[in-house]
Amino acid sequence: MRKEITFIVTKDCQLACKYCYLVGKNDKERMSFDVAKTAIDYILANPDIFNEEQVGWSFIGGEPFLEIELIDRICDYLKLEMYRLNHKWFDSYMFSITTNGINYSDKKVQSFVQKNKDHLSICLTIDGTEKKHNLNRIYKRSGRGSYNDVVRNIPLWVSQFPGTSTKVTISSEDIPFIKESVEHIYSLGINAISINVVFENVWKEGDDKLFENQLIQLADFIIDNDHY
Repeated sequence: MRKEITFIVTKDCQLACKYCYLVGKNDKERMSFDVAKTAIDYILANPDIFNEEQVGWSFIGGEPFLEIELIDRICDYLKLEMYRLNHKWFDSYMFSITTNGINYSDKKVQSFVQKNKDHLSICLTIDGTEKKHNLNRIYKRSGRGSYNDVVRNIPLWVSQFPGTSTKVTISSEDIPFIKESVEHIYSLGINAISINVVFENVWKEGDDKLFENQLIQLADFIIDNDHY
């Protein structure tokens, strides 16, 4: 089995996605290195409790890459401690990060990627076409859609993590764009796509039928184009 351990490194984000489950976003609440170190020390010192053969260390937010220096420091400490302790996880661990993609080409982010690439998984989220993406994924200060700032970083991300996946989130107003959005994402070179619906009560009468129709169209597209 694999143990999944998650660090919420910040509650800050550049975006104010309309369907985001995280309320109270702010730039004050962030994880300190001391808190992360305390957690790591406890986990590594208790192999009887944390006895899985493999471990995944996940970093989420907010937008985790706003705290890339902290994440980099945490990962360095983890690797050194696992080596020092001759821990069984030393060569069977994975770092995973879910990002909005805006800062992906940042120099510090790319330095981190190159340093950890063999033990790193990054999910960059794009919601589909420019119209669908910008319906919900907007900047918190200006209200401007973030599509262009995300899509410019996709070729770099795909080249570094071929075969990786993205996540599309569906709410009531963007159901009609499911099929065309997945088709668009395929055209960007991303072939593994998770489609998640908003869990909160945002749905309207008739949404189920619209959703079913879009899934049928999507299934036809996938079969007709040999994407299955």
